[in-house]
Amino acid sequence: MHRYTNRLGMRPYRWLRCIAAAFICLHSFSGCTDLSWEDYMAAGHDAVEENRYHEAEIFFLTAADLADYFAQDDLRRAVTLNNLGNLFVLDGRFIEAEELFHSATLIIEYAQGPSHPDLATQLDSVARFYARQAIHSQAVSLFERAVGIRETEFGPDHPITIESVSGLAGSYYHQGFHYEAETLYQRVLPILEEQLEPNNVRLADLFDEYAGVLRATNREAEALRLESQSKLIRSLP
Repeated sequence: MHRYTNRLGMRPYRWLRCIAAAFICLHSFSGCTDLSWEDYMAAGHDAVEENRYHEAEIFFLTAADLADYFAQDDLRRAVTLNNLGNLFVLDGRFIEAEELFHSATLIIEYAQGPSHPDLATQLDSVARFYARQAIHSQAVSLFERAVGIRETEFGPDHPITIESVSGLAGSYYHQGFHYEAETLYQRVLPILEEQLEPNNVRLADLFDEYAGVLRATNREAEALRLESQSKLIRSLP
């Protein structure tokens, strides 16, 4: 199983744990002896909320060092790596975040199996990480896996399934896979129009994407109708 290494390619040293413990004592998160994985994770979350990213990194790295001694199928290992990855995203360190998300995904799949809903949640989350960076070729395969698991587990029209399907539609659209995208937009939009409030901007975003598909396939009038619906939604309070 992958063992997280820091950006210097070295696992955190004992001195890092001492620094993290000193920070916790300074901020009085808990007692100053026998600090646990939970203590370091809680301190990391508090530091992130206060935009103290450097301290948060020390806390999460120390938690990752402790988690390295947990059982291979202990999901706390994945939780640690995901939190550290999310911190790196906030700090613009996308390459390091990608490695951490990949490692966390492997841990979850090892622990829960290839068809568990927790794995689908992870796959969907990592797919959105790629989609936000416009790396849709990577996002598609992850969305597809998430959709497959969620359709089997929850059914094709369940809100959590539709969440992944709409993400997949967006990545198809941005890659120019117009037929595949249109098929999914036709599937999700009627469901979301029933599930969501009429002023939900998520609907507007999907209308705009679908309009882009229609325009790319020479259906200008239909595209304009959808864009009008999008503008109406965005004008609502």
